[in-house]
Amino acid sequence: MKKTMLYGVAVCSVLVLGISIGRGLSQEAVAGDGGEAGPAQTFLTVSVVTAQQRAIPDRIDVVGVLAPRENVLAMPELSGRRILSVHAEVGDYVQRGQLLAVLDGEDLHIDIRGLSSEYERTRDEYERARTLQSSQLVSREFLKQKQASLDQARAQLDDARLRAGRTRVAAPASGLIYQRSATIGGLTAQDTPLFSIVENGTIEMQASVPEAMAHRLAQGMPVEVRLGGRAEPLEGRIRLVAPQVGGASRATEVRIALPDGTNGSVGTFAEARIAIGEVGGWVVPAVALQQDTQGPFLWQIDAKDQVRRLPVTVLMQTPEDVVVREALRGLRIVGKAGSLLQDQDTVSVAAADKAP
Repeated sequence: MKKTMLYGVAVCSVLVLGISIGRGLSQEAVAGDGGEAGPAQTFLTVSVVTAQQRAIPDRIDVVGVLAPRENVLAMPELSGRRILSVHAEVGDYVQRGQLLAVLDGEDLHIDIRGLSSEYERTRDEYERARTLQSSQLVSREFLKQKQASLDQARAQLDDARLRAGRTRVAAPASGLIYQRSATIGGLTAQDTPLFSIVENGTIEMQASVPEAMAHRLAQGMPVEVRLGGRAEPLEGRIRLVAPQVGGASRATEVRIALPDGTNGSVGTFAEARIAIGEVGGWVVPAVALQQDTQGPFLWQIDAKDQVRRLPVTVLMQTPEDVVVREALRGLRIVGKAGSLLQDQDTVSVAAADKAP
């Protein structure tokens, strides 16, 4: 193992030494008769680009999914009840108040029958006491006691009827059912919805934008949205920029409204390009930009075909272009192969880039 490592180090050292000697010999080979070194020998052919002063669109690309604008949950109000029947399915468009499922409530109906009898008994006792009190055969306090008994029996009966009515699960709002957990024979739980509904069938795009970019977004900005499986993009607009940054993701939720009548399944993958505006400056291809410990720079070719390091301030960068602040009018900029160059290297400009 040690021999292999020593052999590798030795090979690398020889290569580095060879490159250094090669550069030195190239420069000495072009020295004049007086022994003075001339310009460095041309060793690389490069392409040249000319910067243009113009504006390019400032855009933010995000990904997300389709989600309901308003997610409506049909929750069971009674826990631990068996589901007797289901009257709606995924994909159905339901109206507010429409019956979705029926729960077992036989015990509640038995209670109602017993409480109804109790209510009728207390009502008859109250009516009889009221008649007797008008003839002053019973006290006013006795009548009040019978009134209290009647009120209690009525309240218990009303509560039982209300609980029995909750065995019928109805749609809280009109919309499209996109999820169903209700199963005949299953038991209900108060924290588990039986149905999930897209209110009015309106869907939109939900995306997460890094916090460093979120402050540049505003309600109403135009957005080009592409949905999975569709070739044509949709024109949307930002409806909401959440005033909150996720603690783990460090991102802000953005909601993008889609055109009316847009059909799509909840959870469909979507891509969005948000148009922020335009940034003006001097534009060069992105491949021309170099970066080192001192910052971003370009290689400029001078009149002697030598490259010079030109520091720049990047205003915006896209996969294709870079916008810089510095004026680059008339300068020859190395288009490619910049990472292979060193300051003051002499280059050969590609024939297609030379002036006629």
